[in-house]
Amino acid sequence: MISRKLYAVLITIPITSLFFGYQFPLLGEEGGLTNATFYMRYVFVGMLYGVLVSIAIEKLTQKFGDARVFFSFIFHMGATIPLVIYPFLLVFGVPVAVVFFFVDELLRRKTKTSVA
Repeated sequence: MISRKLYAVLITIPITSLFFGYQFPLLGEEGGLTNATFYMRYVFVGMLYGVLVSIAIEKLTQKFGDARVFFSFIFHMGATIPLVIYPFLLVFGVPVAVVFFFVDELLRRKTKTSVA
């Protein structure tokens, strides 16, 4: 499970950083890749929190049966609520949480890892 989560992080960070780097250039005319490296630092730090929360959510929802995916998604989105304190982080945290959730679920189905 932990290795799957780490693979999901390694896939999520470049996807979201490149998206944010090209869609929301904070460094002006520096270019998308420069902006992506800027975002990559912050996405990585957020992913440290996200992976720990995701492991706890997986342990919590392992006995939910068919509803596990639904409740897991709801809990992942709920984990972004502390970011309301700083709305800038909320705007970027929710898309990262969504991408991480879907990448993790795809990896789970691809590797057929049991929930238990």
